[in-house]
Amino acid sequence: MIRKVQETFRQSLVERRKALLDGVAGAEADLLAIAAEREAEVGEQAQEERLARELSLLDAHGRHEIAEIDAALERIDDGDYGMCEDCENDIPVLRLRALPFARLCLECAAAREGSGAASD
Repeated sequence: MIRKVQETFRQSLVERRKALLDGVAGAEADLLAIAAEREAEVGEQAQEERLARELSLLDAHGRHEIAEIDAALERIDDGDYGMCEDCENDIPVLRLRALPFARLCLECAAAREGSGAASD
């Protein structure tokens, strides 16, 4: 993959990582605020608990995406970015635009999904 294209993806990944970190920090702050407000009425408490569960899930998803972004940035540094981990063919740029931290080409991702193995 052309180095200039890789650098464009690097910038996009770094920006997404920063946005996720800001979001995770915000979710954690919201969870702390909810925990501090435990004297709410029953109806409000149920809504707050639902929101806390949603924020907790968002936090876990955000952390997973940050880990995937970090791995993609490492692949850029190593010169392996854009190469499928299974077949070692190039991952199409359109797929990388849709999923910049993709580890697999579409065919290998579909094959893993069909076999029940984890994919990117």
